[in-house]
Amino acid sequence: MILLALAAFTAAPQHLTIDRPVGATISRTLTGRSLMASGWRLMWDGKNAGPGDDVVRFTIRTRPADGVGVVDEMVQVGVGRAGSERDCLTRGLRGGGRALPDRIIGGRRWTVWSNSDAGMSQQVQAIDLRTVHRGRCYAIARIAYAVKAMATPRGLPPQSRGAAAMDRALASLRLR
Repeated sequence: MILLALAAFTAAPQHLTIDRPVGATISRTLTGRSLMASGWRLMWDGKNAGPGDDVVRFTIRTRPADGVGVVDEMVQVGVGRAGSERDCLTRGLRGGGRALPDRIIGGRRWTVWSNSDAGMSQQVQAIDLRTVHRGRCYAIARIAYAVKAMATPRGLPPQSRGAAAMDRALASLRLR
């Protein structure tokens, strides 16, 4: 099944590797959506993300448990440019978010925030993780983006499987 297998993804210039679910859509541009601004890190206070590099976004379109619409399960990674470490751990995250306990991923401590927003037929829930490495800010977002005002295409995997695949990908991230 496409959501069980993982394949290595390496971003050598950003000193990271992460496993991606085979079959996930890969994007190197972290474009925005309704309720989600574009940029290398999610910002929940309406401000610009600042200078940085989009690294990768993995997306799996899934069928929600209630069977209405679709949910895109995502992991996205971005890296700030030099100087981004100054306010890395909190910038753009306090706009209504909730701090969660730090998490260790790949032997490195990450600050963790929970954020969400909803409007019309879209809803976004995200866990935002940040750390400083090699003098730059690393930003990961684990996102569930729901669109309820659309027909659910046949053959989509259940959301629980897509979410589990993205959680495994997130757990595999390594910085070197």
